[in-house]
Amino acid sequence: MRLASDDNYDGVYLRQKTDGEQCMRRFTWVLGIVLMALSGGAAWLRWHISAYDHVIMQAAARNDLDFYLVKALVFEESWFRSDIRGGAGEVGLMQVTMAAANDFTAKKHLPALYPERLAEPELNAEIGCWYLRQSVERYKNAPDPILFALLRYNAGETRADSWLRAALSKPVPQGFSAERYYLSLVDFPKTRTHVSNILRRSRSHNYWF
Repeated sequence: MRLASDDNYDGVYLRQKTDGEQCMRRFTWVLGIVLMALSGGAAWLRWHISAYDHVIMQAAARNDLDFYLVKALVFEESWFRSDIRGGAGEVGLMQVTMAAANDFTAKKHLPALYPERLAEPELNAEIGCWYLRQSVERYKNAPDPILFALLRYNAGETRADSWLRAALSKPVPQGFSAERYYLSLVDFPKTRTHVSNILRRSRSHNYWF
C-alpha cells in the first residue's frame, strides 16, 4: 500500500507530463505555421523573380545580350516591378526614360510612344535592351565594354566617357583586377555599387536577395 505522499507525487508527475505535452503540441503547431508561412513566402519569391523571365529572355536575345546580365540589371533597377517609377522619370522593369524611348522610336522609324506605354513589360524590356546594346557597341573598343556600357546606362554617356578616359590614362595597378580598378575610378558611390552588383549577380545567377 502506497503512502499518501506517493499519491500526491504521482499527481504532480502526471500534471507536469500533461503540461509538457501541451507545450510540445503548442510548439509543434506554431512551428508548423511558421514553416507554412516560410514555404509560402519562398514560393511567392520564386514566382516574383521569374515572372518576367520570358520577356527578358526574348528582349535580350533580340539585342544579342546575355540573359543573366539583363536579368541582373532588372533586379537592381526595379526588382522585377513593372509599375515602379524613379525620381527622374524612369519607368518600369529596366527604368526606361522617355528620352531613351524617343531615341529608340527615332532610330527604328516607329511612331512616337505615349508615356504610359513605357510601363508595358515587353516594350520596356525591348527599349532597355536596345539601349544597353547601343552602349555595348559604343564601348566595344574599351577595356571592358560591358562594364562601361552599364556605367553609361546608369550615369549617362558624359560620365561614362570620363571614367573611360581615366581608365585608359594609366595601366591597371598591380594587385587589382581590371574590373575592380575601373570601378574604383567611378566617383559616384551609388553607381559604383549598382554596377558592381549587376556584374556580380550576372555571374552568380542569384536573384533571391
